[in-house]
Formats: sequence, structure tokens, C-alpha cells
Amino acid sequence: MNRKEETTAPVIPPWDSFVAIGDSFTEGMTDALEDGSDDPLYVGWADRLAMELSRRRIAANLAPLKYANLAVRGKLIGQVNREQLDTAIAMKPALMSIIAGGNDMIRPGSSADKVAALLEEMVVKVRSQGIEVLLCAHYAPRHSPVLGLARPTVAIFNSNLWSIARRHGCYVMDQWGLRSLNDTSILAPDRLHLTGEGHQIMMNAALEALGQPVVDADYQARAPVGKDRFAASENVTWVKDHLWPWVKRHSRGRSSGDGRSPKYPQLVPVTDDFLE
Repeated sequence: MNRKEETTAPVIPPWDSFVAIGDSFTEGMTDALEDGSDDPLYVGWADRLAMELSRRRIAANLAPLKYANLAVRGKLIGQVNREQLDTAIAMKPALMSIIAGGNDMIRPGSSADKVAALLEEMVVKVRSQGIEVLLCAHYAPRHSPVLGLARPTVAIFNSNLWSIARRHGCYVMDQWGLRSLNDTSILAPDRLHLTGEGHQIMMNAALEALGQPVVDADYQARAPVGKDRFAASENVTWVKDHLWPWVKRHSRGRSSGDGRSPKYPQLVPVTDDFLE
């Protein structure tokens, strides 16, 4: 789909540092920097956001944005709280994104209220240090009869999230409301993660949430007709190749993030050679 550049003059980002915490969504799966690798470095919306904010700062003759990304795929919100939050706070960033709970809510019997309650505890802790917070209203897929079972849980979580944001003065990017995410062509084969185009959409959503001009003016465009569903045969293949292996792995207490470390564990300046 065509992407039109926003013509509005950039607003100078007020944040000199940004730390992202969370799970695979913030790690950037499956927006690979290079194709063909068995273990690629993922770019993702958070890296793209850091690069765009830094470009705007540099253009205004300010120091480059400093950035860290502690997110690790497969993490539950309790793990993000225990393993990432205090480390992120210790970096004393101006801005922190806290996006977690998606892995909790796709598990049968999960409580959206409990996930939201822990999120609020995390937000309170961060805001007490004067750090601004970016949250995300989660997306519940309409394209899958299986994953779609989580929609009521996600809806309850999102209702809580908007209230948390209001109470504590947080920014929110609205993934739930993005009609462009209903386009199946921007989904990875596992249907849980986004391609590079999907992460570009989310980067624009983050910019808008932060009060910054977007890069792609049509990033919210509705999915093309016929692109919002998979064929029955594709659903059968997905169950065999992705859903069943996921069920088996988690039934054995294993996670895709086991043994993995964050890709950017310390604040680094985001310059033109950041991803080289």
C-alpha cells in the first residue's frame, strides 16, 4: 500500500532518552533487519520510533536520543515487572514504554483485571520517578476464529488501560482501533506478530500518541477488501505449523524467550549508524 509523507513540520521531541520494556511486540518480531538469518535482529516499532525521534532532535541541533530496549519475546507481565522494570527505572529515562500482558491474555482462564492491576502498579512506580509513560491498547485479531476468542479479555484489559492512563497521565497508542492492522498481509505467518510494514504502522501510532507528527499520513487506512480474513485451508496450515507447536511448547513450561537477553540492554545514542 502506498505511504504518503506527512507534510507537517516536525515537532521537536522533548525527550532525551527512551527505554522500552515488554515482550515480543516491543522486541520487534518479526521485523527483521536482514532476511535469511536463523536468529535475526528485529527492528520493530520501538526501534523505528527511537530513530525517528532522534532524527528530529538532531535536525534541531539537539543531542541524539539515547535508547535502550529491554523487551524479550515470550515474557508474561509478571516477568517484565520482575526482570525489566527496575533496570529500566535505574536508567532514569525521560520516556518509558510499558507494553505487556499480551502473552498472559492469550492463555485460557487469564484475568484481564489482574493483568491491568499489575500494569497499574508498574505505571505508578515509574511515574513516581518523574518518567513519562507510553502504553498501548492491545489488538485482538478478528481474522482468526481461535485467536479471536481472546477479544473479550483484551477488551476488558483495554478499558482498564485507558482508565490507568487517565489517572496517571500516560500516553496511549491505540492498537485496538487501527483498522489498517486488519490487513492480513502485514501479519507474520504465526499471525501474532507483525511484518516491517506493520511495525511502521505502529511507529506512526506511537508518534501520534506522543503528540508528534506522523511520518505516513495514511497509516490508519482501512485494510483492502478481502484482505481481512484467511481462507479455511490457510487456517488448517496455521494450526499445524504454528498453533500446535505453541501449545506443546507451553505445556512443557517452555517459552520462546528462555535464555535470551535484551537486544539493547543499555542506553546508547541513536545516530545514523545505529543499526549498522
